[in-house]
Amino acid sequence: MRRLAQTLDAVKATRSRTEKVSLLAAFLAGLTEAELDGAARVIVAAPLRVSDQRTPGVGWALLLEAAAAASGRTEHELMLATRAAGDFGEALEPAFPLTGATFPLAQVAPFFEALAAVGDRPSKLAVLKDTFRKATGGEVKYLVKALLGELRIGVQRSTFDDALAKAFELEPAAVRAASALTPDAGVLAALARNRALESASVVVGNVVAFMLATPAEAVKEPIDPALTIVEDKLDGVRVQAHVRDGVVRLFARGTGEVTASFPEVVTTLAPLQRSLILDGEVIAVTKDGSPRPFQALQARLGRSSPSAADRQDTPVAFVAFDLLHDERPLLDRPFTERRASLEALPVRTNPIHPLDPAQPVEPQLDVLFHAARSRGHEGLMLKRTDATYDAGKRGSAWRKVKRALATLDVVITRAEPGHGKRAGVLSDYTFAVWRNDTLVEIGKAYSGLTDAEIALLTVRLERLTLGHHGHQRLVRPEIVLEVAFDGLQPSTRHDSGFALRFPRIARIRDDKQPQDADRIDTVRALFEAQVRSGHRERDAQLSLFDG
Repeated sequence: MRRLAQTLDAVKATRSRTEKVSLLAAFLAGLTEAELDGAARVIVAAPLRVSDQRTPGVGWALLLEAAAAASGRTEHELMLATRAAGDFGEALEPAFPLTGATFPLAQVAPFFEALAAVGDRPSKLAVLKDTFRKATGGEVKYLVKALLGELRIGVQRSTFDDALAKAFELEPAAVRAASALTPDAGVLAALARNRALESASVVVGNVVAFMLATPAEAVKEPIDPALTIVEDKLDGVRVQAHVRDGVVRLFARGTGEVTASFPEVVTTLAPLQRSLILDGEVIAVTKDGSPRPFQALQARLGRSSPSAADRQDTPVAFVAFDLLHDERPLLDRPFTERRASLEALPVRTNPIHPLDPAQPVEPQLDVLFHAARSRGHEGLMLKRTDATYDAGKRGSAWRKVKRALATLDVVITRAEPGHGKRAGVLSDYTFAVWRNDTLVEIGKAYSGLTDAEIALLTVRLERLTLGHHGHQRLVRPEIVLEVAFDGLQPSTRHDSGFALRFPRIARIRDDKQPQDADRIDTVRALFEAQVRSGHRERDAQLSLFDG
């Protein structure tokens, strides 16, 4: 595993995506299948197979105790080193020998599985200590990072997929297509190594990469009303429901399996004695089933086993809007066919509204938008009726319409105290979007959250603090916000080259991971749409709107 650690160090050291791909590919190309499986699990920080419902069951405290015992350092010394380094894994590396024993890469996957196989703390501690004593500092560093899901080397799943393609001389598009159907990186790596990508298929119980929507303003092609239907854009958590003979598993986009979090959804879908994969949204509802805002749903997020009181105070419902599998895969079937099959099932569906080709589109969308808002939903989804389900892709077949001008999902990179009554809490947040594998800042917001939300966010941001720059805290980029704004303009203040006009926080997106945040391409497309409409000029400006 020593060469894997060295490779990952080199990958972290470069900002070039092309170089990251080349470094990973050169390493992956010569591995055995067992070594490849372990390497894949570390690189994507997913210790267990996606189909495995267990967890490694280790946290920071247990890892600290094991690392102290294996290295001969005290826990206090390692905690101080962690504060100085700003990262637990990085702090551990100097505590272990740089040379000597090395942990075999082929034993990495069995190590992760051994942790999941034992339930009591002493047994897990023994497995950790035994492994750490056989490893170098660099190896311990990346084993710990993988277990905590915190690799932070600038590698997203798409980067790993492209590295597999380069390593085994395959078409990148073919690897990406197989990846959309193969959530487990180790399984995908084996398919690539054995040149068996064509065997990737939809399997009930294995999450399919979600098809994504593009903000309507970012799509240049006009809407064809004869081939477009409109749905309400639901304000909940995107969830895939997998059903096989009454056994239900739920997967949320970006957060993995959430079956235990929504037992009422399992109860609702369990009577379906079929092999199904439904795409939809879990929303908070009133007693009569009407939708509640996303803020209400936040009371249920992160609770793996909600109590009876939780379920009574915040009931939820699953609303289906697509069908990916019904005894056979349906991804390659047009939306109209998938929808007809969905409506034949006894499940709650999101109603659809056709457009009248004989009437102008915009007035129809205005009416439908206001109707959706009056029903408690956040906007509209426009879907092509002839489109297949493009797993893992974001294109023009699905468009989302939200107002203000738009919203973006961003990642907090810096935080600072507010003023007045908020002087003692972190209430001002600088945030960023993705440019390739790098976060580039685009704005700052301090309004939109309640005092209670700010207080909770302050605690989280204090734990994520990497360092201080004056009164600002540099924070680990983990928290995703949805930010609404009235416009976009060029700016020399932010490294994205843009600034948001009157940004305000719409909500905290605990249902999303940092990698799910929007990309600079979406920002550019939104800006270009404003320029075409005459609402913006291209010249960079620095003004009071540079939040």
